[in-house]
Amino acid sequence: MSTVHCNTVQTSSGGPVTLTKQSAAKAWIDVAQGAASINDSFGISSLDDDSTGAFGIHVINNFANAYHVPKGSTNNGSSVVLVNYIVDSRTTSTWESSTIYVSSTANRTFIDRNAHIATHGDLA
Repeated sequence: MSTVHCNTVQTSSGGPVTLTKQSAAKAWIDVAQGAASINDSFGISSLDDDSTGAFGIHVINNFANAYHVPKGSTNNGSSVVLVNYIVDSRTTSTWESSTIYVSSTANRTFIDRNAHIATHGDLA
């Protein structure tokens, strides 16, 4: 087996090496039920609880524009037919989110659930 030791990797023209056709989440968060606290996160500065099932997430480093793509999931409850995580709005520094459920008696009802979210986009 060989070992490679290196201090600097450069292109053949001497410039820095860049990743191509690759992307990683710029920020992610695991939100406690009811947006009471952050269980764990990366690139997140704070969380605000707006109301039942609605919360805002604030990033440490702004995105280049409001078109970053937050995607998430949430856990189901025993009496809930379907729970969804949705993004209500986005800016360069935050996004507003909701956890909702669909049942036989309501089409869209806000509900407090844990949420697990990551967002992709270009940082400013």
